[in-house]
Amino acid sequence: MADFGAQDNVAFRAEVRDWLEANFPPSLKNRHDIAASEAPVPVEGDYAIWKTRMGEKGWGVPTWPAAYGGGGLSAADARILREEMARIGAWNPIGGMGVMMFGPTLLEYGTEDQKQRHIPPIVRGE
Repeated sequence: MADFGAQDNVAFRAEVRDWLEANFPPSLKNRHDIAASEAPVPVEGDYAIWKTRMGEKGWGVPTWPAAYGGGGLSAADARILREEMARIGAWNPIGGMGVMMFGPTLLEYGTEDQKQRHIPPIVRGE
């Protein structure tokens, strides 16, 4: 097997597995369609719980700075998170324009005040 210089962080992988086991609602397994549908996204129940937990952990935007509520993970650890989520059928409930466009733009060009004010709600999917 090729070694591309990235050692697998075994301790972090175990942390992710434990956290997902404790926090991912099994009723949402492989239910990516909930967030992708044109129907209104549920604001209560298991979807809301999952979104809140991912937002609080910062793992909806795992490589964004922890100072603003992001996960603060390295690219290698973010890959581990994605792999472990895929392994159990979990998916990221936090996305959209805030994550794809507004947040990265603010992180790159925003003032500190703008980052403090706007990035944490984006991280939480608000």
